[in-house]
Amino acid sequence: MEEVKRKNLLTWILLTGLLTGTIDALLAIIISYKIPAATIFKFIASGVFGMAAFGPNAEMIYYGILFHYCIAFAWATTFFLLYDKLLSILKIRSVLILVTGLIIWVIMNLVVVPLSHTPPQPFHIIRVIEGFAALLLAFGVPVTVIADKFYSTTSASLHE
Repeated sequence: MEEVKRKNLLTWILLTGLLTGTIDALLAIIISYKIPAATIFKFIASGVFGMAAFGPNAEMIYYGILFHYCIAFAWATTFFLLYDKLLSILKIRSVLILVTGLIIWVIMNLVVVPLSHTPPQPFHIIRVIEGFAALLLAFGVPVTVIADKFYSTTSASLHE
């Protein structure tokens, strides 16, 4: 029974990571509609490869997509596994959605990106608001809804 629960949890987390990564990528492309999608993914790859990521080769686009989904899976997994604990602390799902987006935005924009090799970007409050809103929609809402469904279904099946 425990092994089935673990496999089930892994499936839910993998699907959540795939969904959140896809929504986040689509929102990035929509928000930055004036920038080619290839450049967005090269920018992500530049976190590891620096300015070399902006060369003419398509390989860096694939690295950017890979890195993007790895990051998305890491966030989805983190918040999925912490869902019950965070909900017991925050009590209200909408607050949990806001906190999820805020934590991801702060860590990515104030820690990860500055420590990476990405080229510096100018500060624009509109970009901050767009980025935060995208994280709420891409991670906060789906992870909260899906984790809530998983944990309520799992809890109900354990009591049967």
